[in-house]
Amino acid sequence: MRVAFLLSGEHPEIPKEEVKATLEALDVRYETLREMKSCLLLDLESFEGLPHILSERLSFTRSFGKLLGLFHCSEFPGALNELEKIPISGRFKATCVRVEGSCEWIGRKDLEERIGGWVIDNNEGAKVDLENPEIEIIAVITSDHVVVYLKEGEVDRSLFKVKEVSARPYAHPASMRPTLARAMVNLARTRGGDLVLDPFLGVGGIALEILSVGARLIGVDINEKLVIQAKNNLMTYGFLEGYELRVGDALSLELGVRVDRIVTDPPYGRMSSSPYAPRELASKFISKVPDYLRRGGWISISLPKEFLDRRDFEDAGIDIVNFFDLREHRSLVRRIWVGKLP
Repeated sequence: MRVAFLLSGEHPEIPKEEVKATLEALDVRYETLREMKSCLLLDLESFEGLPHILSERLSFTRSFGKLLGLFHCSEFPGALNELEKIPISGRFKATCVRVEGSCEWIGRKDLEERIGGWVIDNNEGAKVDLENPEIEIIAVITSDHVVVYLKEGEVDRSLFKVKEVSARPYAHPASMRPTLARAMVNLARTRGGDLVLDPFLGVGGIALEILSVGARLIGVDINEKLVIQAKNNLMTYGFLEGYELRVGDALSLELGVRVDRIVTDPPYGRMSSSPYAPRELASKFISKVPDYLRRGGWISISLPKEFLDRRDFEDAGIDIVNFFDLREHRSLVRRIWVGKLP
């Protein structure tokens, strides 16, 4: 099944890789057909309930659905006749999204009206309903192309807003925003039921996203006050079980078991409670990862860009699969490292 994903555009690479990593976590085989700005086209296996699961899992995707057609902007409007016909017998609407000013000579409203006309010409029972449609067809103008798809799933990003740092009972100025925390959980190929370690728990921002995808959690922090606050945050959002929180040193954990995934954001500012300097703490922790993570397990870790390089992970026996740089502010470029312990 050919599927188009309309991405959030918050980063040039993370949204695409989050989709692929999530499909791998779900054991869904896929082939990449095309990558464009804020849009990803895949040919993937389907299974019952997949649109619902992806809608619940993804954070940097806006919507997705069955690909009806792809054409170059220069072929507009004639190429609309080449779109894959689909049976529509109820209320529908067409929505056009333009990415970064692509093909500005194509009017969004004109494209919506032409797609609406195409639907009506090919479906006797179809009726336009802009307020309460049963079906939505989306056209994305991007990278000098038009991507048209039947929307089958949508990520409700308002669910992340209720977990924003400022909305939690206990906040910390260094807490990661929930959409990025969820993306890190997905980049680690986290599966439902996995045992996931966050050894730098803080007030539980990443922990919330680990539990939200149905995984189990071991959360550790050296600061007892933060552990208590993290537990209160988890309980506030309805998580009463499926996790163990403890006070401890990330460099000397006695877990009694190796975990399936590590997803974490070590401290790197002056507010760190560790006796080590932040860069030294990060380096020492990476060397300890094989003691905590099972073979075949994944790690997703956020650090300032300058703290570590690929060699630090390789020396610990970790294969780096990918990394992504995000500028948070003038003095901080965050690097997300994604690796696997072979």
